[in-house]
Amino acid sequence: MNIKRAGKNIVVETEKPMTYRIGFNDGDETELNVSNMSELEELWLSLCPEFGCAPDSVDYVHKVGYEEAE
Repeated sequence: MNIKRAGKNIVVETEKPMTYRIGFNDGDETELNVSNMSELEELWLSLCPEFGCAPDSVDYVHKVGYEEAE
């Protein structure tokens, strides 16, 4: 499924970036830090070529928590 469908009711608008775990291609995972669904979708679509996956290869989106301050 696409990232918007997988993240529906999970990805929320926040001031501080949240970390989300994205499962794709039936077994691969990555974690992305974003503040809203628009950012997640834009980042996901930009990374698909690097990950070698289709934009609609998302299996799930899980909220991990807030991004750690460096």
